[in-house]
Amino acid sequence: MAERAESGEDDADLSQLDDASNVLLLAPSLGRTGKDAGMRLLTRDPPAQTNILSVSYVETAAEFVDRWAEAAGEPPARGGFVAVGEAEGAVDDSAWAVRAVENPSDLTGVGIELSELLSGMATAAGDDESITFCFNSITSLLQYADVQRAFRFLHVVTGRVKTVGGTGHYHLDPDAHDRQTMATLKGLFDAVVEVDGDGNWDVQT
Repeated sequence: MAERAESGEDDADLSQLDDASNVLLLAPSLGRTGKDAGMRLLTRDPPAQTNILSVSYVETAAEFVDRWAEAAGEPPARGGFVAVGEAEGAVDDSAWAVRAVENPSDLTGVGIELSELLSGMATAAGDDESITFCFNSITSLLQYADVQRAFRFLHVVTGRVKTVGGTGHYHLDPDAHDRQTMATLKGLFDAVVEVDGDGNWDVQT
């Protein structure tokens, strides 16, 4: 990761991420900063040309779809959401397919649901459509799995995102983890984006 650029939210140069399949998003867990940064990464392409999949430990499908609607203004080409720790989930918008994994420790179940949705999008997507993926969050995942188990799981997930030609970002609160954990996890990603509480972006590729 040789190149580094710091900027405010409005002028962050995200073109540096064009060749990155998987991006580690470092941002505070509390407040809107991390969620807003993640949504900006998800809405880089026009909504009608975007296939979007989110796996979340921290919000419901309805909350995520509402945030998407606020940011994008219209439904995506196809939307998918895996609610982890929820018994069920549903939204009124037919553009979205929602799955639920009740046990947040069931990484196999999470992997199956996200793989099925991701594969379906890859099959259906047109040549002019993109596939974008959000994992929110690694910090939450580490409450239910140790670092090595989480690393193995994320290694598989990042590989699948890359295989379908998609781009993914993965939320992590840098203040919640020690230096060794951070160093271990960073090896999975092509780039790192850090956003502080004031909305300043630091893009490292």
